[in-house]
Amino acid sequence: MTERTVVDGIVSAGLVFELSDDRRRATVRMLTSASEPILTFGPVTKRTAARFAVGHPGECSSIFRVWANKGKLDVYSAIRTWKDLAKFSFHQSGRYIFHLSSVDHPGAEWASRPDPGNRRISAWDRPEPFVPGWTHLMSFMVPTEDVRPCPTAGWEDPQKVRWIKKPERSDTVTEFRVAIGEAGAPLIDAGLADYLLDDGIVDGFVLANGRLVLITMHVTRLDDTGRSLLSNLREGCMERARNDGFDLNPELGPRFADHNVQSDGRHALWDIAPL
Repeated sequence: MTERTVVDGIVSAGLVFELSDDRRRATVRMLTSASEPILTFGPVTKRTAARFAVGHPGECSSIFRVWANKGKLDVYSAIRTWKDLAKFSFHQSGRYIFHLSSVDHPGAEWASRPDPGNRRISAWDRPEPFVPGWTHLMSFMVPTEDVRPCPTAGWEDPQKVRWIKKPERSDTVTEFRVAIGEAGAPLIDAGLADYLLDDGIVDGFVLANGRLVLITMHVTRLDDTGRSLLSNLREGCMERARNDGFDLNPELGPRFADHNVQSDGRHALWDIAPL
């Protein structure tokens, strides 16, 4: 998505991927048939996992992880520091679940669940494709003002992380979109030219059925309403953390993860820090 066309103030970008005959590799191109390949993604192996974050070690967002198991069709995502605490599971059956990995985990008591005896935090059904052939799994939202210095953050295997440069403008959000698509189906994103400030491909992999899991990043502006909502969300998280006795010392790198549904129906996880 390095090339964009602006028409009457609207910016558009399009991608399409071709699948190899053995359904093991996906080559991504611009929509123009004569365009050069951008990237080629391989099949899921035992070590396949996409890891990505905004910033760099010592000053960064949370590190996000998206993965699948070899020969399987389910997709999973989580924040890396959650480890064995919780994850999102996007099942081939069409049931999507945010759940604890174990109710016995020390952090499980802080997760609000409809049924305290059940690992499930929330669940929803697979949404309709947002464009033909492409379905949204999850967005990870990182406000630029929440990419904060922390001496201990991001140093665990930093070479395995795709580091996205922190935007220069503080009134922005970096959104990582995780989507799954069919070969040959064009993936198109569009918005106001002064709203979509940057975008690109982060990572991806090919499932056993030939579908491509693709992670893209999009930097957009926060308007006054968005900044107000973000401030309220942060204050609410901080108040709950203080009431529960958490240490919010910035040097410890505390962060909050808020799972919600955006106005357009997309499920998103906001990654924010106390200020």
